[in-house]
Amino acid sequence: MVTAMDRERGQTSFRTELRGSARQGERGAAVFIVVMVITLLTAVGLFAVRSASMADLAAGYDREGAQAALVAEYAITASAAYLANSPDAVFSGYRASTGVSGPDYPQPCQSNAIPAGNYPGAKGRPGCVMLRMEQVQESFKKTSNETVFAQPNRAGGPAGSTSSLNANETTNATFVVEVTDAAYTGVPAAGESVTGGSPALMTLTAIAHVRPALACVTATGSAPAAGQQVMRAMVVAEGTL
Repeated sequence: MVTAMDRERGQTSFRTELRGSARQGERGAAVFIVVMVITLLTAVGLFAVRSASMADLAAGYDREGAQAALVAEYAITASAAYLANSPDAVFSGYRASTGVSGPDYPQPCQSNAIPAGNYPGAKGRPGCVMLRMEQVQESFKKTSNETVFAQPNRAGGPAGSTSSLNANETTNATFVVEVTDAAYTGVPAAGESVTGGSPALMTLTAIAHVRPALACVTATGSAPAAGQQVMRAMVVAEGTL
């Protein structure tokens, strides 16, 4: 026979079981919330690290772009000095580029590149001659015994490093200058007198490239960051076209 006390005990036990089930559900929700918060914090941390690395990468690209622009400007100045000391080599190369006919015409310049075979003869063919950094270096050595870039300050640096670009000598800079659009002007440059050939106006297009020196000695030759800039100037030199 069930008494009132037994019924009260049964109701109490039932209420205890309900409270236990509710607490178990609360514990599951708490674990889920904790996991979500940890995941969110992890994502925020990864985003912050990625943003910082991208900012460093962008700063590196900006620095190499600025260096390449300065190297291109320097290449124009060095090539103008080369023209002042060795104009015959430039003018003879320019004449040779305009005198080749047919599909054998070599067009090394990017500034006025035309596919081979477009001109059946030499008449009207655009002239082009390239001044490489090695040629400018030879001119510097003959006239002043100097180098195009500063000499290395320490031993053991990567091959091909250009020490004047940064302190740790791990950056390489190269340039090439394209001489195009030469034409007689009949008027000498300011402060100059016509002593040899006729004065000719020509366009110098400097293409400068800056990248880590270590990439120059690896098998692939690739670099995670590299900067390239182009600069153009017009100069007057004396010679025979």
